[in-house]
Amino acid sequence: MSPKIINREKRTAEITRAALDVFSVKGYSAASVGQIAATAKIAKGTIYEYFETKEDLYIAAVMLFVDGFQSSLKSLLENIDDPLTRLITFTKSSLDICDRNDAETTYLFVDILQQSLLKNGVFYNRRYLVREMLLGFRKIITNILLDGVSKGIFKPEIAKDAEKIATNLLAFLDGASLHTKMTENYFDIPSQLDYFMQYLTQSILLNPENYDLNATIAEQAGN
Repeated sequence: MSPKIINREKRTAEITRAALDVFSVKGYSAASVGQIAATAKIAKGTIYEYFETKEDLYIAAVMLFVDGFQSSLKSLLENIDDPLTRLITFTKSSLDICDRNDAETTYLFVDILQQSLLKNGVFYNRRYLVREMLLGFRKIITNILLDGVSKGIFKPEIAKDAEKIATNLLAFLDGASLHTKMTENYFDIPSQLDYFMQYLTQSILLNPENYDLNATIAEQAGN
């Protein structure tokens, strides 16, 4: 009988997917390699043929989550020609991570923050990886802003500050996400987003009087 040929790349992806499923429910500290192996339907020892440590598994799982989230955003935005609509759609879709019905994604989001901020966290001494992950989101926003400038929709002077605007927008999204979870949905995220986007779009549009911002924001929030 010839030996069974294992597709290493496929097996790695399967293990990483199983790890993401487990970490999303239990978090890094409570999850075990054995639980991940069981989810992947393989022997525990097989895990170590592909990943040296549990930390390596966690990093791979988080990167899978981030890459998937970014890919979903790009697919959603690629057929939207208007930069303003694209920007509003990005912010609305990004805050979907706080969907009250998506407890696992929210739990993973909080766990990633914990693993980045605590000294014994997986990402504490690897925060360059977090920067790299956030860079992808910042690039999406920056490209939207620069596209808006090139099309004469956004003010030309914002081009030089596009990355700063992108960084501030991400900071708002992260902050809003944390506040609503820490206070058990004390405030309504959609209304806060509408308020924030009113001020942001007013400040970057070349001719804001040509837009019904309330209608545009409300339309995208309803999609």
